[in-house]
Amino acid sequence: MSKEIFEEMHQLSHNNDRRYILLMIGVKQLLQEKKQNRYNLLEKLKSRKKQRNIQAKEWS
Repeated sequence: MSKEIFEEMHQLSHNNDRRYILLMIGVKQLLQEKKQNRYNLLEKLKSRKKQRNIQAKEWS
């Protein structure tokens, strides 16, 4: 009986470790996506700034 309990506890521990690893992989992917989106937003802002042609006009 103690061997069965040990095997069950071992299996539960293994399952928890696997869930933790999958969770960490998912968190890393989300952080990478956020970082990429932030980079893309900065690139869009830079390109818009370059496209604007600002010229000084005469005062009335």
